[in-house]
Amino acid sequence: MRAMKQLSIVLALALFTLAGCHEIGHIDGPGDYGSVANEIVGEVMNVDSRSREIEIRTDSGRTSMIRYDNNTQVLYRQRTYPVANLERGDYVAARVQQDRDGRNTTNTITVRESAQDRGTVGRNRLDRIDGRVEYVDSRRGTFELRDSRNRLIVVSVDFNAPKAVTDRFNRLRNGDQVRIEGRSVNADRFDLENFL
Repeated sequence: MRAMKQLSIVLALALFTLAGCHEIGHIDGPGDYGSVANEIVGEVMNVDSRSREIEIRTDSGRTSMIRYDNNTQVLYRQRTYPVANLERGDYVAARVQQDRDGRNTTNTITVRESAQDRGTVGRNRLDRIDGRVEYVDSRRGTFELRDSRNRLIVVSVDFNAPKAVTDRFNRLRNGDQVRIEGRSVNADRFDLENFL
């Protein structure tokens, strides 16, 4: 009888331990589809609006690709911005979860330090383009510009844009001819510094 009682206690402890291990595996294991979020902290290297991915280089030098969607918010100085406003050199913390395919996704990105704050923006090398405004997305802080070579370029207004720049952006209408300066991110992305 005593042996049976001891065996029952051992079995109860074993089941309790296994249940605890299962919970740990559920939180951290590969079978968990993001019930617990983690944080990836590092420097923004690229924002790909077509594939909806943000490339972040962490302090350890590793590169992470993080997917985002229309609901993803960027928080900076207690204000909310669209992902399009992120720029190369911003130092961010992204709350990530894994989707069913095991890819990192995020719905909240906090800018801890902008590229301007960090001094990572090469302000001495500004590009200039001119063209016709095709579409203005005031919610995202972007507009599409058709340049003289007939390329469609997405222009992003900076987080810390001066009031004169944001005022001019708010007055933009489809069909307006504009001349701007800023930095070319790639062939179809441009970060606005100023209207000329």
